[in-house]
Amino acid sequence: MRRFWLFYLTFGIIIADVSHASQSLYAAKGRRDPFMPLITSSTKASAASGLMGVEALEEIVVEGIVNDLDPKKSVVILNGSVLREGEEVGNVKVLKLQADGAVISVNGVEGFKPLYQEEKKRR
Repeated sequence: MRRFWLFYLTFGIIIADVSHASQSLYAAKGRRDPFMPLITSSTKASAASGLMGVEALEEIVVEGIVNDLDPKKSVVILNGSVLREGEEVGNVKVLKLQADGAVISVNGVEGFKPLYQEEKKRR
């Protein structure tokens, strides 16, 4: 009889844990798969295409800057594309990164684009 209770307690706990685990499965319900990478070769290509048709400095939006102690590791996000100082996509080249913006060349015309741009007031 003692063996029966030992057997029951051991496997009873395991069976109870298994039945509880089946009730708490992850339900995605429209959420993204957490095991799929956010950045793939197709997203890199589509991000770079955001700068491919740029013909003027006014068409560029500085969306973010990440500064590092090593300037080679600092990056700027322009129209969804992540670029380092000296990199070029299409007609756009990043000349210099600063804490508040970037010096950019578009078709050979240089200009400074600030990180925070005031919106023009509509009249």
